[in-house]
Amino acid sequence: YRKFDGLLRMVISGTQSQRGDLLSVLRQFQQQGKIAFGIHTSSTALVTCVISDYKTDHVHFLDGSNGGYALAAVELKRQLKGMRS
Repeated sequence: YRKFDGLLRMVISGTQSQRGDLLSVLRQFQQQGKIAFGIHTSSTALVTCVISDYKTDHVHFLDGSNGGYALAAVELKRQLKGMRS
């Protein structure tokens, strides 16, 4: 992963049980005021490839379908607002 603006963003593949375990841990940290997070669940992902030179200069962007990072950001912003009030 690479942080561009101090935030960690990632697409994770897992089972419903694993998602439940992850959410449990994230919520514990959120309730302790240690983190704010957003999550969006999707059954598919989108990959966008930007290619200037196939051998030396290309990048792949991965996002969840049906809203992905944009919808996860809605929850993140709500939590951040609550932390500031």
